[in-house]
Amino acid sequence: MNSVNASTGMSMFELRLGRSPHLIPPFVIDQTSSSMTTSAVDARSFLAQMQLLELEAWDCLTMSKVQQAFQADKQRRPCELFAEGDWVMLSTWHRRDIYKKSGEMRVAK
Repeated sequence: MNSVNASTGMSMFELRLGRSPHLIPPFVIDQTSSSMTTSAVDARSFLAQMQLLELEAWDCLTMSKVQQAFQADKQRRPCELFAEGDWVMLSTWHRRDIYKKSGEMRVAK
């Protein structure tokens, strides 16, 4: 549940709540910070922290996507270049299903 995702670098708990879970709850509560801040300031700082976490996760996912595409492209062969006027073979099998689902009772013509 609290394992770190390889793509984002964060756990789902951290992405949802903005912090890592504590294994042992703190025994001493800091009274100075809670008495000086209001709930609006706390909410604003929490939202700012969540936005930063979201942006960091977005950056990590984008970087992972680029790395995965780079690794996948290593296995692919170079694309074939076609010139204007070249004859190519085109499969239209999937277009038949789309035509059938459009409501017509026939497949061709």
